[in-house]
Amino acid sequence: MPIEASVPRDKASNDASPATDQRVRQVLSRLTFGARPGDLERISKMGVDKFIAEQLDPDSIGESALQQRLDKLPTLRFDAADLAAQYNPPKPPPTPTPSPVVNAAADVKTAGQMTMEAAQTQPGSTPAPMPAASPTPTPKPTPPPKNPGMVVNELQRAKLLRAVYSERQLYEVMVDFWENHFSIFANKDADRWLLTGFDRDTIRPFALGRFRDLLGATAHSPAMLFYLDNWQSSVRRDVPATKDKPARSYGGINENYARELMELHTLGVDGGYSQKDVQEVARCFTGWTIRKPNEEGTFVFNPNAHDSGEKIVLGQRIPAGGGIADGERVLDILAKSPATARFVTTKLARRFLGDDPSPAVIAHASQVFLSSGGSIIETLKAIISSKDFSAPATYQNKVKTPFEYVASALRATNAETDANSPVLNWIARMGEPVYGRVTPDGYPDKTTEWLSNNDLLARLNFASALVQNQIKGTTVKIDKLFLKDGSPVENVIATILMDRATTPTRNQLEKIISEHANPITTVPASATMLAPNSPPPPKIDPRAELVALALGSPEFQHK
Repeated sequence: MPIEASVPRDKASNDASPATDQRVRQVLSRLTFGARPGDLERISKMGVDKFIAEQLDPDSIGESALQQRLDKLPTLRFDAADLAAQYNPPKPPPTPTPSPVVNAAADVKTAGQMTMEAAQTQPGSTPAPMPAASPTPTPKPTPPPKNPGMVVNELQRAKLLRAVYSERQLYEVMVDFWENHFSIFANKDADRWLLTGFDRDTIRPFALGRFRDLLGATAHSPAMLFYLDNWQSSVRRDVPATKDKPARSYGGINENYARELMELHTLGVDGGYSQKDVQEVARCFTGWTIRKPNEEGTFVFNPNAHDSGEKIVLGQRIPAGGGIADGERVLDILAKSPATARFVTTKLARRFLGDDPSPAVIAHASQVFLSSGGSIIETLKAIISSKDFSAPATYQNKVKTPFEYVASALRATNAETDANSPVLNWIARMGEPVYGRVTPDGYPDKTTEWLSNNDLLARLNFASALVQNQIKGTTVKIDKLFLKDGSPVENVIATILMDRATTPTRNQLEKIISEHANPITTVPASATMLAPNSPPPPKIDPRAELVALALGSPEFQHK
């Protein structure tokens, strides 16, 4: 069934449902990673406003069940120094001193390689037994490092596990939003060890806090400083010639972080800054560096590398001699800028309302952002409480990203998953490898970016593999999805599609039933989902075929 830019506005199976039910569906579609069986009824009974209030107070929601899953991922608890010590591969022979600006491309691996590398050595393996003690012990060789791919792999797994199993759904949606806003590529050399701390210590504590605090945390983050090369940015020092040595210089300012700070993190590309502002901001952040990125990986300010002169940023004077306070002053200026308020609230509105949010909503949310001191919760409330949020035109007007699609499919089917490489690779195949965006702009959040034929084919093939339990480490119990009264089609529409099915979707589902006069396994009609020249698919339970078709429907692919 082809996916279009919007769901067909044909009459759905229960158009007579109260407006409250549609608001519940909208909340489940936008404030969570998708409904689980029973969520529609549970939140309808609980009340939408109470559910939203609860989600905006994540500390009030217990996570013991999720924590048991995360406890199986030991690298999440380590700091960068421990990760580098245990997982960093052996150092190559010494090479000539690199240029001041690291060529990131030399260290880049694709996210697909990243997940496949992690798949070669799975966590939880039993170590070899220690040799028995001998009367004359001999020195033991240094053990080889553990699989370096495991660090990023476990971080990827944790992200998917949280999206699928967390009860703090809005919080996880916002963590996902901010990690894409402050995007870092996981496989750039030291960031393999630094990104775990970025998620745990930089984004998660401030995801629903104040924007200035979040911005400051990212500016101090070793992962960000390494990714955008600011750790190597220092004032240029000229050494005059002597009798024995010619004149020389060392150091040099790198503008990468300064540029992305304004263009991608705060003001936006049309935020009213100039190239001169980029240069001045870069001067302010000289000396913001990292102590031994591949060993300690901690933030440090080096006053000897800092440009101590006066700077002018966006027309505001920053006096000479400020030291580390120069960078903090820049962050204050940017966080309070109306351009930042517009840029950030536009991205939030695009996430929660649609690709083209109304100017009125953005104006109101921007005003709330500024008047509340950058309160993320108050800004979210302004967007969620707007009439646009519950408007019919907003309902199912966005296509899920690959990560959202996989997470929502796992939730809708009550799947049991370890979130390991076999399922992570499906997300990468759809075009959105987890932590795999090489450029700092993050993955796009517009429907048109996720409608290529190859991406959609991968989604359909994933749905088929999921319901047939062909994804290692992930299991769906089809029987548990057919517990309601009524026909199998009605069960699927209620459980997977939240009681919403357009006439074309219902007809496709009914067609499957009509092709199975008796409940025996047969070759599925959805075989057309497979790529050309693929081997014939195995015979499957027609109920599984119903679920696969529902997961591939426009109603499910949209949110």
